[in-house]
Amino acid sequence: MTSFTLGKNLHIRRIDELTAEEVAVWDQLLLTDDLRRAFMSYRYARVVAETGGDVVVLVLYDIHTPCGFLPLQRIAGLRGKVGIFEPVGDVMTDYFGLVAADGVHITIEKLLAATHGRVNAVLFSHLDETQSRFGLVGEEQRTGLRTWLGTSLDKPASDYWVNLRKSDKKLVYDTERREKKLINEIGPVTFEWVSQNPASDMAWLIESKKAQYTRTGKGQAPLFDSRKVALLNRLLQSQEENCQGVLSTLRCGKEIIAVHFGLRCHDMLHVWFPVYQTKYASYSPGRILFKHLFSAAAAEGIQVLDRGEGDTQAKRDFANETHTFFRGLWHVTGWRGLLARGVLSASWRMI
Repeated sequence: MTSFTLGKNLHIRRIDELTAEEVAVWDQLLLTDDLRRAFMSYRYARVVAETGGDVVVLVLYDIHTPCGFLPLQRIAGLRGKVGIFEPVGDVMTDYFGLVAADGVHITIEKLLAATHGRVNAVLFSHLDETQSRFGLVGEEQRTGLRTWLGTSLDKPASDYWVNLRKSDKKLVYDTERREKKLINEIGPVTFEWVSQNPASDMAWLIESKKAQYTRTGKGQAPLFDSRKVALLNRLLQSQEENCQGVLSTLRCGKEIIAVHFGLRCHDMLHVWFPVYQTKYASYSPGRILFKHLFSAAAAEGIQVLDRGEGDTQAKRDFANETHTFFRGLWHVTGWRGLLARGVLSASWRMI
């Protein structure tokens, strides 16, 4: 698409103003392999808006049919007032980009210019490398990691742990040894793919994550924001195929050892908020949690666990695929773009 005309092949809608047809097309487009991400779903954007996000969607049309959706969130304060936006959910979001039909290719500067000052800039992260097929690229690269449970017909998802034993015998042996030690010294292990006590287990996860952030000097982490906590609790209730909250727990007796909350989108599970009981750290409860998570996920029809952005040893332990995320800034040309860049520069100097 080489040109855009507001009101014809481009519409700017608040998330609750989308037509039923537009929502249906968005949901259908999300089924494409490289777009099947819960964070890029209509449901996720809607819940973000319902918990305080100022969400709009740039809707692209091919004649009379919607063919692309770029959800954005206005940044709070002065930056938002001059038309600067960010990915929906801001720091909570693990994927960002255009959900569009095959063959759609845009020039982002022309798209933003066609909004006539309503969207002058987009400050983003988590733009996956596959977005280049739509013409969307970034500047600063970040590594993303995934765990494919089944990589071929002769290596189905249910055999992931068996196959890992062949490729990384030391990791598997050590994880199983620590689990046996945990069972012998603390008690029998029970795992729930879906928590039977979601409200209390989510509260435990949130408080444990906040304690972890405090220990590591991250006092401004997102879960100290009541709106972000509300977002998690709302997503916990979401059971749509495109964006389903999954809260999983590992216990010894009645005591929580580790918990994970992620978002499922069909056969992908986004690994989002894992946390464990620190007093059991010597048993590597995080690894034991993932051992059970892999088995349960395979039984539930999940093919891949996405670890989001970041390259750490804990993520590398079980990863078998890398990909690239991009960060950057898109902006219009002319005085509006200069103003947006100036406001951003001033705000960064004040941090």
